[in-house]
Amino acid sequence: MGARVGNWYLEQEVYQGPQGSLYRARSYREEGRVAAVKIFHGPNVREEQLAQKLAAEMLPLQRLEHANLARYYDSGISNGTVYVACEWIDGEDYAQRLRQGPVPWPEVLQVAVQAARALKHAHNRNVLHRELKPAHLMRQPDGTVKLLSCGLARIFPPTPPLKPTPLGAEAFLPPELANGKPYTRRSDFYALGGVLYALLTGRPPFTAATLVELTHKHCYALPERPALLVPDLPAEIDEFICLLLEKNPSRRPGHALQLLEELERIRARLERQGQRIDWPARLTPDTVETVALSEQHRDESASVHSPRPLMQRPWVVIPAFLLVVGLLLYAFVRPQAPAEQLYEAALPLMQSDRPEDWEQAWQDYLEPLSRRYPDRYREEIAAFRHKLQEYRELKRAILQGSQWQPRSEAERAYWRGLRKVQVGEIAEARRIWSALLVVFEAQESERTWLDLARLGLTLLERQAATTSTGPGAASTTAVPPQLHPVVERVHQLRQNNRAAEAEAIRRGLEELYRHDPAVLDFLHQHLTQ
Repeated sequence: MGARVGNWYLEQEVYQGPQGSLYRARSYREEGRVAAVKIFHGPNVREEQLAQKLAAEMLPLQRLEHANLARYYDSGISNGTVYVACEWIDGEDYAQRLRQGPVPWPEVLQVAVQAARALKHAHNRNVLHRELKPAHLMRQPDGTVKLLSCGLARIFPPTPPLKPTPLGAEAFLPPELANGKPYTRRSDFYALGGVLYALLTGRPPFTAATLVELTHKHCYALPERPALLVPDLPAEIDEFICLLLEKNPSRRPGHALQLLEELERIRARLERQGQRIDWPARLTPDTVETVALSEQHRDESASVHSPRPLMQRPWVVIPAFLLVVGLLLYAFVRPQAPAEQLYEAALPLMQSDRPEDWEQAWQDYLEPLSRRYPDRYREEIAAFRHKLQEYRELKRAILQGSQWQPRSEAERAYWRGLRKVQVGEIAEARRIWSALLVVFEAQESERTWLDLARLGLTLLERQAATTSTGPGAASTTAVPPQLHPVVERVHQLRQNNRAAEAEAIRRGLEELYRHDPAVLDFLHQHLTQ
């Protein structure tokens, strides 16, 4: 203590880690000015050209100036000691805050907003954080969140620990780094999602005994959704964090402005639901239109010699304007096709077997027909529109079903049992849910699906008891009257020597009603040759 490093006197040691030590220091030149001075040591700081590299790498970091970013003052090498001086911040970092337990979701939402603003400011200046973790988020007494150590990991890469720590940077490293891909803005967003996950739940998305196991989980395992661990968490925040934790970088937001826009949408939805949201005030002017420095310089240099844009030349603009006016006038004064002509043009498309033709019939003919002549062909249009809506619903259901990915095998088994209940296969549902309880009973992480399966079995037992004691319980399931015409068609096909078609219909009926003994008996009696 008391030693001079550069322009700073070291007053108090605050933290000591594998890369160096952090001190509270006072300025030698400016009375009353306090800074946090970090002194680095280790193999990464003993390069011969470190002084030149440090000056070049620290220059863009010292240009960062945002209310949610800790300012960098200076850096250098003093008597063989490598140091970086930055803004001293009074407050508590979120690694210390997590020792008291998880953070309430309204406060986590405020942290997300302020961290996204800080990342947008840094990313717009080609600076990536590269080492996001709870200890690098500092909350001041007035509620302002400061992002610390932005960009330092590029200059002083951290040494991988032998054993992962629960809240260390390795707990939030994006999976693409394990595949040899470069660190990008989307990598910062993955780390931010992991930090927000830890603040909400009290633990990071993944924990492991070794760094290899932790990396494997980042690449291939799915974390439990925060909503399963935080009962009162709004679904919008749960979806937002899961979006940031996507394994594929292309599925995460492309830039921090998208993060802020999504957070604004979450705020609007929560306020419509009656939630009172305390939104952090914007302390630094927004830089939405600010581009990265390299792109800005390139655009400025190109604009010096670029010719006048084509659409700013009068001989192009005036004829284009007259053409647009003419088209608008023609749209208003042109004769409209009569209702009969529109319907006749749509009729072949309506009768087609291709759903694409149905969409064309509606867009090109029937929609204009219903808008211009609301009293003509009302029943025909209503029937076709109902048919088109059923096709769209079916298409959406198939697409959603193909994209659905369960988060665990227990969840997959629960939904399989539920679908069996929905189609009347009660015995199969009981078998699946009973097996789910036996296999996953010891796994606390699957408690939600275990409880739901147990509740489902209880409801099925109650329903079975009510059915067995109610009036008419001894009767078998009635055969649907709609099957009689189908059975008659099978007999007609056999009489007309079309046995293959008849056999196909018989097999289809047995497949549809293979879980209904009464119907199967009926089919065997009437369709057995």
